[in-house]
Amino acid sequence: MASTSDRIYVYLQRPDTGNWVTVGRYAFDAALKTGRFLYAPSYLDAGLAWSIDPVGLPLRASHEWEAPRYGGLHDALRDACPDAWGRAVLRKEHGIPEGAPDWRFLIASSNAERWGALAVGTRPAPSIAQIASPTLPQLDTLARELVAISQHAPPIDVRMRKRLVATPSMGGARPKATVRDGDQYWLVKPYLPSDVDNIPLLEHTAQRWGRLAGLDFALTEYHAIGPALGAVRVLRFDRNGDRRLMALSGATLLETEYPGQTVPAQWSYPRLAEELLRIGAPPDDRIELFGRMIFNAVCGNDDDHPRNHAVVFHPAERRWRLSPAFDVVPNPDPDSPAALAMQVATGTTAISRASVLADHARFGIRARQDAEECLDGLLGRIEGAFQAAAHGVPSALRALLEKRMRERIGLLRGR
Repeated sequence: MASTSDRIYVYLQRPDTGNWVTVGRYAFDAALKTGRFLYAPSYLDAGLAWSIDPVGLPLRASHEWEAPRYGGLHDALRDACPDAWGRAVLRKEHGIPEGAPDWRFLIASSNAERWGALAVGTRPAPSIAQIASPTLPQLDTLARELVAISQHAPPIDVRMRKRLVATPSMGGARPKATVRDGDQYWLVKPYLPSDVDNIPLLEHTAQRWGRLAGLDFALTEYHAIGPALGAVRVLRFDRNGDRRLMALSGATLLETEYPGQTVPAQWSYPRLAEELLRIGAPPDDRIELFGRMIFNAVCGNDDDHPRNHAVVFHPAERRWRLSPAFDVVPNPDPDSPAALAMQVATGTTAISRASVLADHARFGIRARQDAEECLDGLLGRIEGAFQAAAHGVPSALRALLEKRMRERIGLLRGR
């Protein structure tokens, strides 16, 4: 490779055996301000067939892949980095300056809580530290400590604080950490005093609503913690006991940058559906994506940017699949958003019956009549699931969601 300032080895937990292997190496060229990734000859010579990014990093011997985004970090490696919350913790813990390149956060973050099946290190042979996650009985303490960190307050529990500061590897803007319950790993996100509404409860309600409507939404549980605190826990789809599953964000599949791209022309549900086809996902996954687009339009989740979509590799099927839906949070503003973050059809993010049906063929629904029947069936299931999903939700929040649902379903039915 060219003269570099830093070299990082990339490890992968094999989908078939669970063994860790060195899949390649990344280096940042300080002079050219770009990064390069090279698959390890030993990985390719062994006939291992798993590309860590089938769109941007297909398997190719002796080829150095340059990174066109994220200040020189490849999309799949950027997926393994923390986002705003984790970066804030790492800046304070490691003295990383504002504006530092993304690869600094890749190497500074812990492999223990990293998203997906990748890990990194400075040695050619894999060395993956095993750190025990907090368990479900510790959820209350964990949630309170996350809030304290976000407020720059002193530790409530010193041992928990050290644990959370040591492993801030998950994405997203909100404080979060993982708890283990048996063989399941759950992501915990607490209510913050700065929230304009109970965001964890909103997320839990929307996730439950989507599941009851027959869509593949990640399982969630809501925990009330004292009179003024609560947290949602979300089942991690990239974990199966101690096995880590390969996962990629929608931003990686679309080869777009988030955050950072000022004109998100590539943020598109139809384009994402085509990428699912390209990487070998089954036709049902494109229909599922269509359903999620409709659900987001009905509930008012306009934070549906590409990093809030993902695919996960299913070892038993030996192929990539659309992951369960996650981070589905209706906008709590009384004024319903008129558009989504992602395009619903070529050139438009606006919510209307015409727009959501315009590119139906790209979701694998060939006939217009079939698309209309699919849409109307979805709307009926979403409407029918609301009462059960909103059970126990405070009356004001329930009324807001129900009013929005009625308006949006009427709009999408063309009334």
